[in-house]
Amino acid sequence: MASEPPHEEKQPKMPHLPPDKQSLLFCPKSKVHIHRGEISKIIRECKEESFWKRALPSALVGMLITQGLVHKGYLASNPRFGSLPKVARKSFFFVTFKKFVFLF
Repeated sequence: MASEPPHEEKQPKMPHLPPDKQSLLFCPKSKVHIHRGEISKIIRECKEESFWKRALPSALVGMLITQGLVHKGYLASNPRFGSLPKVARKSFFFVTFKKFVFLF
């Protein structure tokens, strides 16, 4: 008997579409279509992680440093509000900056 070639599994081929007709959510390497729900879930997790692991700790450290500088007299405090405006601005800056850096 003649040797028969091993039986190979045939995978259904995806039709090759021109680049202007392909979805942006299609991965050509794995031939998988990424669903919008998965993408939104990944983005939501990324934002949440950037807040809890980057932005919040750095904002707390920045607030403590600013409060220490005001307390030691290196920064002048506001006569009406004390150190609150400086501390609030610093925390807002750190949260915004760290979230921006983490996401981009």
